[in-house]
Amino acid sequence: MTNWIMRHSDANIPLMANVLGVSQITARVMANRGIRTKNTALSFLNTSINNLRPFLDMKGAASAICRINTAINLSEKITVYGDYDADGITATAILYKVLVRLGANVTYYIPHRVSEGYGLNNSAVKSIAALGTKLIITVDNGISAIEEVTLATKLGIDTIIVDHHEPGDKLPRAVAIVDPKQQDCPYPFKELCAGGLVFKLADALCRHMGKPFVEHDESLVLAAIATICDIVSLKDENRILANCGMIILNSNKLINPGLGSLITMRGYLDKPIDTFTMGFVLGPCINAAGRLSSADVALQLLITSTEDVKVRMSLTQELIELNDGRRQMTSDCTNRILASLPPTSEMDKVLVITDTETHESISGIVAGRVKETTGRPTIVLTQGDNAMKGSGRSPSCYNLFEALNANNHLLTKFGGHAMAAGVTLPNENIPLLREALNSNCNLTEADFIKSYEIDAELCLQDISLSLADELTRLAPFGRDNGEPMFVIRNIFTENVRVLDEKNTLIFTFRNYAGARVKGIAFGLNEQYADAISNSGAEKDGGYRMDVVFHIETNTYNNMVSVQIKVKDFKIIQEV
Repeated sequence: MTNWIMRHSDANIPLMANVLGVSQITARVMANRGIRTKNTALSFLNTSINNLRPFLDMKGAASAICRINTAINLSEKITVYGDYDADGITATAILYKVLVRLGANVTYYIPHRVSEGYGLNNSAVKSIAALGTKLIITVDNGISAIEEVTLATKLGIDTIIVDHHEPGDKLPRAVAIVDPKQQDCPYPFKELCAGGLVFKLADALCRHMGKPFVEHDESLVLAAIATICDIVSLKDENRILANCGMIILNSNKLINPGLGSLITMRGYLDKPIDTFTMGFVLGPCINAAGRLSSADVALQLLITSTEDVKVRMSLTQELIELNDGRRQMTSDCTNRILASLPPTSEMDKVLVITDTETHESISGIVAGRVKETTGRPTIVLTQGDNAMKGSGRSPSCYNLFEALNANNHLLTKFGGHAMAAGVTLPNENIPLLREALNSNCNLTEADFIKSYEIDAELCLQDISLSLADELTRLAPFGRDNGEPMFVIRNIFTENVRVLDEKNTLIFTFRNYAGARVKGIAFGLNEQYADAISNSGAEKDGGYRMDVVFHIETNTYNNMVSVQIKVKDFKIIQEV
């Protein structure tokens, strides 16, 4: 069962379309996203890197720049301390490469996900100190590292924190903290990921030192990947970073040699790269290193030189193989957990699942898959060292971080965002956490039903290549800027092909005038079989449907045509 929710706006759509020179359909989509003024609309349609705000407007930014500049001038050893996901790895690569070119005495450190866990740890700090480091710069972590920063200070190391996670009530005593989510940070946009923050830091550092930002375009590409893979809001500055980075990458897919090798070996050297490619083709390979091996593999690929062709190919092949293994593990774990769940009527509102067979590194992905299937906030826990460790994922209607924070007395460690978090806790506290989360959860069964927010109701004749091209101006699509979704009602389904081996449906839709459009659906074969059985309609077509869809283009034999990607449907009338 699904909900179809029509979005509405009181904007003057005809006037908006006329002023912007777009169709009323595109104008309506923009209005549905809260774009109401001419300047806002023009900025949305014409993203420019020049519209990024000054990095120095952030609290702690000036202190961070000055301390890094001093470290470079004094040849003090700097360690960039990153994280093992795509955001942390790309952010580390950006800062490391820029510091090397600026003449810094710099190295990097990314903790091992399983043996060390997330963020700064005391053992790593001691090892870094023993190597003579005088400045640690954390990227994508550090905002909760109170004890570790204190230790670093005692060992004669200054710490700069560049993070985007939610701060706690108490902050580490670092020489500078750059996190726009700090309560007293005046920076108006709070949703930058680590890659975006580090890109802005690198730009500001080069300006401060009077040096050209040679790596600007390459760094922007990496920041775009970080922005998309970390699933931050694709509004405001994140939209600029993602869109401008994608434009650069599509114009030069080899701008980063290692990334170019990955693009080539995944078969995208001659294909356009969009948010799907970044988020579901390239990003998972970068992430796979930190999940099943060492994140150093991915980082080395991104910082390797043009000349190291054999090294790049070897690292790329390793990442692809790791990602293939991760995919199989994820599928096995997800299927096993879903099979073990009770009927929906007996299910908790917040699922706290223990599964010792799930590899700790994929617990977040598995939690996300379970969340997508059940609609419920989900935490998947597995056995760590002397504790249960895992990750949680949540729909937008439930703030997982706040819920965990309210029960932090049960947790050894936790951190994250409203929709994603990592946790560590004693085994005996799991029932207590499960009970606490569910007893204080205000979600209803209606919140668990999958919903589709629909921008407009169309007729078949509205669907055209020109509209498909125009809608691409609203990309990149992602969180808070979803791909435009439409509905056609009472459309005649002339033909349906069911490709069971690919879990794919191919539709041919037709209107009264004889106009046709092709539709394609992925992963809906079971839903289609149930709908056919319940309605008594013929499997291969000849009935009417209501259809929810995206509009896209399809290229075949060098011919471009418009088609619709079916997301949901209802058979309403057999003919």
